[in-house]
Amino acid sequence: MPSFEIISIGNELLSGRTLNTNLQTICKHLDDIGCEILRAFVVRDDTQEISSTLNSCISSDSEWILLSGGLGPTYDDMTLSCVSSTLNLPLKINPLALEMIIQRYELLVEQKIIQSFVLTESRKKMATIPFGSIPLRNRVGTAPGILIKYNNNNIVCLPGVPDEMENILIHEVFPLLDKKLLNLHMTKTIFINGISESELAPIVNELVLKNQDVYIKSHPRGINEGVYSIEVVVSVKSTNNSNSSIKLNSIMNQLISTLKLIDGIVITE
Repeated sequence: MPSFEIISIGNELLSGRTLNTNLQTICKHLDDIGCEILRAFVVRDDTQEISSTLNSCISSDSEWILLSGGLGPTYDDMTLSCVSSTLNLPLKINPLALEMIIQRYELLVEQKIIQSFVLTESRKKMATIPFGSIPLRNRVGTAPGILIKYNNNNIVCLPGVPDEMENILIHEVFPLLDKKLLNLHMTKTIFINGISESELAPIVNELVLKNQDVYIKSHPRGINEGVYSIEVVVSVKSTNNSNSSIKLNSIMNQLISTLKLIDGIVITE
């Protein structure tokens, strides 16, 4: 399955001023379509930090590297300049990226969101990308995403604005993935009252040991009037939807049957 590493960029993420919802969104979408997330990093708006983290990802075994944040027009939007220097690819104004930006501003004028626009140097900055990059259309905002094919890596730079990032990820990046390599992801959830996580663990461990393609995760939800409550998520990944469904139902039935043998257990789906 395709493997990913994610680099989230921004001082605001490390100061605690901004919640890193982009990382959660990216991971959720990737997991849903059957991709593997190997690692994730959060770094400051700092050229050395961005460059060293990108180099670390390039030297690892991931096929895809996603960078989120720092594509805008301001001085501290430095992702593309860092990628340029790290990969030794000069920054050039990309005609397609520039056209995307012009079209976006023309649309904003047409929709009367802005009165007019001038192609300032700050706006040209968003079209100045590493040589050989492929611009990715931003249907929500202004700054295009970019794709760089570098050795065995696909490096994607996405805006930090959540709606823009998600739109480019779904509509521009996902179509590039080889569908034959994606594992379909199916899950079921049950809620169990009357057993602690430590008591549940041996039951889960036994099922997972016998079924290597199954992932079972327990999430304690607290204790109410002396009764433990746990959410259990069972996941199966396969390239065949029918096989996934059969396997998932079988594991879930085994888990529920075992739990029903224990007095005082209440199970809800």
